[in-house]
Amino acid sequence: MDNRLLLFIGLLVLLATALVQAQDEPADAVQASGDVAVADEAAEPNANPDDKAAVPADARSQRASVVTGQGTMALLQQWPQSAVWLEVDGADGTPNSVLSLVFTPLKNAATTGVVVLADEGHNAGEGFVTALAGGLADRGLTALTLGLRAPTGGLKQVMERELPLPEASPAVPAAEEGQVPQPVGAQAAGASSNANSSANPDPLLIDVVAGTELSEAELQYRQEVAAQLRAAVGYLKREGYQQVVLVGVGRGANFATALPELAESAGLVWLLPRFYPRDLKELAERFTETPRLRVLDVQAVRGNRAQSAMQRTTVMNQVEVAHYQRQRVAVQEPVQARQGDALASRLEAWIKADSKPAMD
Repeated sequence: MDNRLLLFIGLLVLLATALVQAQDEPADAVQASGDVAVADEAAEPNANPDDKAAVPADARSQRASVVTGQGTMALLQQWPQSAVWLEVDGADGTPNSVLSLVFTPLKNAATTGVVVLADEGHNAGEGFVTALAGGLADRGLTALTLGLRAPTGGLKQVMERELPLPEASPAVPAAEEGQVPQPVGAQAAGASSNANSSANPDPLLIDVVAGTELSEAELQYRQEVAAQLRAAVGYLKREGYQQVVLVGVGRGANFATALPELAESAGLVWLLPRFYPRDLKELAERFTETPRLRVLDVQAVRGNRAQSAMQRTTVMNQVEVAHYQRQRVAVQEPVQARQGDALASRLEAWIKADSKPAMD
């Protein structure tokens, strides 16, 4: 009897062990397959493992060079839906990519695009610039923002150096065959530089004082910014925007004004501009070429740049720019993000105006 009882108990133990193993095996199999699926998904997110074209392995290498140094990765993370890469040719001909941000209206499709070039040292996602662009988008305009890399080394001092002013305006002699006539201001500045040639010259300052040519560093810097502006305007036109307005904030006004294709734009806005001495002297010559261009000069009521603002206004009136308007606003400088929407309202009203408003 005892032997049969022990045998029976042993059979029960064997059956129970087999039953437990049969139940555990499917669970382990399901867990294992789930781990494989998670691993596949992590390795190739949102892609079909059999479709290698969905995520090209060399997607990053297709971009020859990326212009960094302005918080590019942070902008991509903060503005993933607005980020647009602009393809730009570098000074040496190498293709580069510059990150811009595009703000579009949520309701109606816009027909006018606005390129906003930030102030010196600010990127495309700077607080005021994005607030201004967002305010324009809320009012039915598409805005593309660009950063402006600050000039490095001694170039900043070179560009900010005051140029000698001519005492008189001598007549421009006729150019000999094969020569390009020099502007009056350039000739006067060149004469002044000869008088100071005995001083110890700084290599970066020689060309600036001479007034005839830009230093190589400044020329490359200006070409770099111009190429980015040109790429921004081209992008908006390819997207179907019939009119493109250029906005230069602070130092950005220099480069928006100097853009060779300026005459093709629908308007130019100087937003609290800070002109370099060279660019301020060349305003008259610049707008003699484009007298019909609409120009909005937004100036701060208070600040230490009142004299520069009056010089600009005098120059524009002398050249008789047909659609020049000056607006004085009570804003804090440097301009703050909270002021972006109010200034966007001013810009929207000016851009959409059918006739020239009266000057204040």
